[in-house]
Amino acid sequence: MSDTNDKILEQQLKSSVEQIPDSLRPENIEARLASMTVAEKYSRSRSEDIPMDDIKVKRSGGKAKYIIPIALAAGVILAAGIGLGVGLSKPKYIDSSTVTQSSQMTDKDRNGGTSLFGKSGDTDNYELAYNYFKDYKKYLDDQEKEYDDIDYAVEEDAVDEMPADATVGATTGANAAATGASEASESFTDTNVRTEGVAEADIIKTDGKYIYEYDSHTEHLNFYSVKDGEISKEGKVNVLEDEYYFKEMYIVGDKLILLGTNMENYYGYYSYYGYYNNSYAGAKTYVAIYDITDKGEPELVDTYEQSGSYDSSRMVDGVLYTFSKKCFDLDKLRKKDYDTYIPDVDGEYIENDDLYVQKDVFSSCFEVITSMDIEKGEYIDKMAILAGSDTMYVSTDNIFLTDHTYNWTSFSYGDDTEVIKISYKDGELEYEAKGNFPGYLNDDYSIDEYNGNLRLVTTYRDANYAQYNALYVYDDDLNKVSVIKKLAEGETIRSARFMGDTAYFVTFRNTDPLFAVDLSDPENPEITDYLKIPGFSAYLHPYGDNKLLGIGYDTDSTGWINCIKLTMFDITDPYDIVEEDTKVLYDYQEASVLNDRRALMFNDEDGTFGFSTYAEGYYYLEEDWFKEEYEDEYDMIIDNVDPDKEGMFYMICDYDEKNGFQILMDEKLGEDNDYYDYTTMDDTRGIVIGDYLYVVTSGSGIKSYDTTNYKLVDECD
Repeated sequence: MSDTNDKILEQQLKSSVEQIPDSLRPENIEARLASMTVAEKYSRSRSEDIPMDDIKVKRSGGKAKYIIPIALAAGVILAAGIGLGVGLSKPKYIDSSTVTQSSQMTDKDRNGGTSLFGKSGDTDNYELAYNYFKDYKKYLDDQEKEYDDIDYAVEEDAVDEMPADATVGATTGANAAATGASEASESFTDTNVRTEGVAEADIIKTDGKYIYEYDSHTEHLNFYSVKDGEISKEGKVNVLEDEYYFKEMYIVGDKLILLGTNMENYYGYYSYYGYYNNSYAGAKTYVAIYDITDKGEPELVDTYEQSGSYDSSRMVDGVLYTFSKKCFDLDKLRKKDYDTYIPDVDGEYIENDDLYVQKDVFSSCFEVITSMDIEKGEYIDKMAILAGSDTMYVSTDNIFLTDHTYNWTSFSYGDDTEVIKISYKDGELEYEAKGNFPGYLNDDYSIDEYNGNLRLVTTYRDANYAQYNALYVYDDDLNKVSVIKKLAEGETIRSARFMGDTAYFVTFRNTDPLFAVDLSDPENPEITDYLKIPGFSAYLHPYGDNKLLGIGYDTDSTGWINCIKLTMFDITDPYDIVEEDTKVLYDYQEASVLNDRRALMFNDEDGTFGFSTYAEGYYYLEEDWFKEEYEDEYDMIIDNVDPDKEGMFYMICDYDEKNGFQILMDEKLGEDNDYYDYTTMDDTRGIVIGDYLYVVTSGSGIKSYDTTNYKLVDECD
């Protein structure tokens, strides 16, 4: 094996950082794997550093240390070769001379770097796509030939040293605009979303009168009428054939929009160096529109398909934006057969003008984006971009796609993450700019657009391979405005929340530093406080006036995760953040909101919030080995832990300054020792309609509770 390839492999194995899947279902793990990339070595420092000595550090009194040995189910998957991901794009012919190059976001000289083609009419983007895939396959085949020379012992040692990035954060937002609830409906909670006013699909929806549930186990849509806690099943419909899965939906007036993936032609394999993504070569994203005027007999109005497996979607002002990843089997590449390298929408190939090709991206996948007027049932715009994407963020005006850069002319990862900005308005998609920034994002809460500026927090490595965190501000054209660097050495971003002119973000290694940054002057961001407490918040949510709710994990002094915890921060004074209260949920090791933001129920009217949890049951508390190992903490553990508590529960919490956190409901939903409970925890949703809470577990029916006392009122399968 060549020295160059040895170095490539060594760097990749040493610096791999994978994300936790959004769901524990096998099909979703596979889908997520196809979009994962590897966090590579970051070697160049940019802008002026702000030393940690200049940052005000405020430590809280903290809480007692609780040591309960619990293994966090992280679902970390190592793709030891090249990480390939999702990319989003807007297709239109572009000549390289007319494209804004990606030097905007950093000081890096991009001559000879990645170029983007599309949108001009003078460039044959089909030809570019074919030549790109041909060269890409040749490189992967060359690496495959050297596979047998790899020292597996080196690989295993490197994996053991791999840093773990194991949190999934979430943010807030109302989604009611997408439901089309009638005026007669009572007030109700809706899907928790990333961006206020940008609706997201989910497996369970309501319009205030009916609850709509998609049961992925039986491939049925179920319709329930609900009123004053009473539940009645109105009907169900077998939506599609068995080869479809990963369904989500929207409710828009009297229409239900269902989205899924057709895996009828699913097949694939992995190579050590290059992940071909062939496993999704035959996938199609399916959009089905139902007329649900008659809940007993929903009528299928129309269906639409686009190339690739379903990635995500958004709904804004009656326009559906659907994102799918189209990968190709490079062994079947044929220049005269467009099926082998050009995506299609409803059987028509993406036009040459609507295809974007990047020279130096390292992916065998296009991201296909379509916009559709739901009322008319017509496509407004279509596009496809050959690009990888670790994180997609959709603001109220723009779509941002990010991906670790890779220059495969030198076969090495760059220092940066690449970002593509696409504007959308009334369904019209327009490529706006392209750039890059140092490091990588934790998730789509680490990036935010506000008053024309793009703000983000990243984890990066300097020239000495030391790990730090940074905050960047860019303007509308993705030119760098300001930066604060060298924050929290050795730690990684675990959650973030941008609230107007202030950014809050949490880093973690052994303790939980919560940073507050004043962004009112984008050219001069200022760290106003820095609070350290045990554990870390993996999800941040604004709570009323001047409060910030953190949901995360309690840990010991070594960073070992014990259980779930709730923390309320008083952020009235950004220069003096106070840990107002913390409640450790000793019995629970998992919470659905930490895997999927949509699993959070947040009631703006009274401040109550809910999510499903999972308890393992501490059957070993009386074992001699446990008593000896945790002798100092044993009495505290016994006083606070119920060793018989096991299974899936639904929890409702409240908070006030006088009493702190209060658990209003802690209801067991399944049977003991039922692994099915654990795997469906993320498929449970709580909905408040009027004075009643409805807890829906996909495939297991609905239970209702009176919110005055949280006693069971009704249940329906």
